[in-house]
Amino acid sequence: MLATMPEGPQAEHLRSMLKVPGFQIFHHAPVLIVISGIAQGPWIVEDCALAAENLMLAAYASGLGTCWIGFSQSFLNTSDGKSALGIPATWVPVAPIIVGHPKTVPAPVPRKEPQIRWVG
Repeated sequence: MLATMPEGPQAEHLRSMLKVPGFQIFHHAPVLIVISGIAQGPWIVEDCALAAENLMLAAYASGLGTCWIGFSQSFLNTSDGKSALGIPATWVPVAPIIVGHPKTVPAPVPRKEPQIRWVG
């Protein structure tokens, strides 16, 4: 997984997390859903993201917690990653989402005033 991790501002922090004994990227969640698309589809990322949003909202409405584990996406798009989860080679994993019962419910975040700019 370290070899497939993209560079970026958090890369060093993520690398250190992977080296911690017992670290589990999916946080021991009881369910992992990997929303994937067929590689030749023109809008697979957009379609899968919309499906992921709907799934996450439905889970929340049912009292479940979800988290999109984007950190795992680069590994899941390798042949080893696909093989580990039985994902067909021609599919593109887009949204790895864990689902479970949340231990806590975070407090709502204060909303910012909308910034509206009319163009035209």
